[in-house]
Amino acid sequence: MNQKYWIVIGGLALGLALLTFAGWRFLVHPLSADYAAAVAQKAVIDAQLQTARDTAAQFSKFRAQEEDMRRDLEFYSSRTDGRLNAVEVSQMLTTLGKGLGLGNWLITVAKQPSIGGIGQYAVQLSFKSDFERLGGFLNACVSQRRIIVPTGITINSVDDPNGVYNDTMTVSLNMTVYGGLDAKAGGRI
Repeated sequence: MNQKYWIVIGGLALGLALLTFAGWRFLVHPLSADYAAAVAQKAVIDAQLQTARDTAAQFSKFRAQEEDMRRDLEFYSSRTDGRLNAVEVSQMLTTLGKGLGLGNWLITVAKQPSIGGIGQYAVQLSFKSDFERLGGFLNACVSQRRIIVPTGITINSVDDPNGVYNDTMTVSLNMTVYGGLDAKAGGRI
């Protein structure tokens, strides 16, 4: 009986060992591999989440930049859209100059090749003025509907024949006026 007893106990122990190994091999081991894969995937998702949080934290900054760029685009579009021709440029600048009382007014306007589809005109002005009116004229140019960029200025003092100092001068001013999308470039005019 003793021998049968140990055989039964040994068989039970062997069966329990085989059952434990089979359970580990077919149940626990595949789940541990799935668990390791899930942990690795969680690390990737955590990194993506942190990137998304960092981006979301800067959302208001990006919105502010977008608003600034939209305003800039509207500003420049409002000054470059529409037809621009030499007559308009000449009339616009002559009206400004005469309105400020600039004397001996002479203007030459020449069309230049367009840049990026935007038309441009080279303008040469010559007039008599004082410093205050010259400053007023330049400020008035900046506030126009068109983009006007001074490219060169020459100021010569006008001597009074009696030797009395005055602030009147002869001004030669070169500028470029931009505006109007050329039809050749596919722009709206």
